[in-house]
Amino acid sequence: MSFVVRPCAPRDLKDIMRLVKDIAVIYNVPLESLSTNVQELEKAGFGPRPKFECFVAEIPPERKSLEGHSLAGYVLSTYTYSSWKGRNLYIDNFYVMPEFRGMRIGNSLLKEVAKAAWQEGCSELRMHVSYLKPENTSYLERRGGENLTVQDGWNLFRIYGDRLGQMANRCRV
Repeated sequence: MSFVVRPCAPRDLKDIMRLVKDIAVIYNVPLESLSTNVQELEKAGFGPRPKFECFVAEIPPERKSLEGHSLAGYVLSTYTYSSWKGRNLYIDNFYVMPEFRGMRIGNSLLKEVAKAAWQEGCSELRMHVSYLKPENTSYLERRGGENLTVQDGWNLFRIYGDRLGQMANRCRV
């Protein structure tokens, strides 16, 4: 099947949000807990200082999904900085609709984001992968990815919501 990988445009954000919701359902995340919406994505991704980069995989209209969608997958990333490694690219979401898997769409999306990272002088790509999806871990390992939890024992922490606000209030200068 033919498809095109291209930079995300504002017109794609409704479909990106649809795919974000698909991912939330897969991981049993209540949709009402999502803070992002199409307007927030547009402001964050296409405002004066874009916060993320995104590539989409689009299939021809005559091959669209069972539900009528032609955007089959996406990869959304942001640049970060490591005091040890310098600039790197963090992949927040990397997703291909199940009915379009096995067609090398994911490989093409990953190649495009890797190319962007390399051109921007990044030393590495990073992403988090759920232990609930060992096939995703295997997919990345086959492409040279290293599982830092296994290899280096790194743990991921987050502070968000009310706890972030509490921390911010305790840290007044």
